[in-house]
Amino acid sequence: MTTGDLAREPMDRLVTALWWVVVTAAALALLGLALPGDLGDAVAAAAVVVVIASPLLRVVWLIVAWWRSGDWRFVGVGAALLAVVATGFAVALLT
Repeated sequence: MTTGDLAREPMDRLVTALWWVVVTAAALALLGLALPGDLGDAVAAAAVVVVIASPLLRVVWLIVAWWRSGDWRFVGVGAALLAVVATGFAVALLT
């Protein structure tokens, strides 16, 4: 394997993982529509959680890939982005 192949491998896995995230969110959304009452609401809420969490998990995935490749600037930018999101979440919870 060349260095380019090693750098590309995490991105190939990311594409596969994101495909499964889309399938999972769609399945949960359809189940949420089909199931009655509180159970349907809970499953639909799980679909929303998957949709909200997937970009954050993608950033974490990229931070790990950048860390392994030694690209510290992008690691810092990704960590700063997660810090901004965490700060916003904390502010929303406290106010």
